[in-house]
Amino acid sequence: MNDFVHSSDTHSRNGKPEPLVSIGLPVYNGEAYLEQAVKCLQRQTYRNIEIIISDNCSTDGTAILCERLAAEDNRIRYSRTERNLGAAGNFNRVAGLAGGPFFAWANHDDLWGNTYVESCLDALRANPNAVLAYAKSEKIDEDGAHIISLNSGLNLDAARASERLKRYHDLFIGVDRRKGWGSEPVEGFWIPVYGLMRSDLVGRTRLIRNFISSDTVLIEDLLILGEFKEIDSVLFFKRDHRKRSMRDSEAYDARDAWFTGRTPTRLLMPRWKAFFARLESSVRLPATRRERWACCVETIWFYARRRSEANALVKEIIANAGRLVLGRERGAKLFHKW
Repeated sequence: MNDFVHSSDTHSRNGKPEPLVSIGLPVYNGEAYLEQAVKCLQRQTYRNIEIIISDNCSTDGTAILCERLAAEDNRIRYSRTERNLGAAGNFNRVAGLAGGPFFAWANHDDLWGNTYVESCLDALRANPNAVLAYAKSEKIDEDGAHIISLNSGLNLDAARASERLKRYHDLFIGVDRRKGWGSEPVEGFWIPVYGLMRSDLVGRTRLIRNFISSDTVLIEDLLILGEFKEIDSVLFFKRDHRKRSMRDSEAYDARDAWFTGRTPTRLLMPRWKAFFARLESSVRLPATRRERWACCVETIWFYARRRSEANALVKEIIANAGRLVLGRERGAKLFHKW
């Protein structure tokens, strides 16, 4: 056996309680990078953690690797699904298995700095109105070498929910205005989804929903619930490599199947689902009637201001009409084109 501590709800250090931090790691065929990812979690300076690995019916050596890692460290809980749940289902599964008052998602191919958990937890403890804390980030290659620094300085800590939501929307619109409608990548605006979150507030959201890019909607849900705090250190490293799941599923139908775990239906409406999900959250999550109205107005105004989003709703209707007329396979080309 090793000297890793056994996780419980709280530990004490210097007379101060140390709450359990749950780290959910969903994986599918992640054998190549999984051990590196797990090792960086094990090296966290904050020790009272549990690492929950959910294997989504991998067909490579992931299961054998996970069983070995779990046997070596009693902070690791490993389980394997009975069927492929899709990326969204597996992400939600690890969240459901978490037992700590703080939770974070970790990818099987990304890396964390050793003080990531400690720094984020300190930020949340110092800011009771914060729902989430995350760190500055870099994109790295297959060997871990630096590629680019991802966007930071998001400033998502305004006092009102509608102001935080507007600030997040303004980030996307600002990129569009600088480089043309939707042409510049928004590298890093989604990084907060890998931050450390308060579990009780995460439980008020719908988690990752069953449509493409619903992680952005989840970020907006969490922004409605509380402030985001950014750690002024580069502690998160997003790996870009040839076998990334999304890169293997670039065609629209393939992306939908990867995300949901199901054969794509005749009609695909992820953009419209995102629009209605945003409206639903704007009505359900704010604490006051005034903020509910303000968040609803901001959501609608976001689509009015961001031409690429509004155009996407129209194009999605046309593309689905093409699927009905031309058939799913030929009509799928319209989605891939747009």
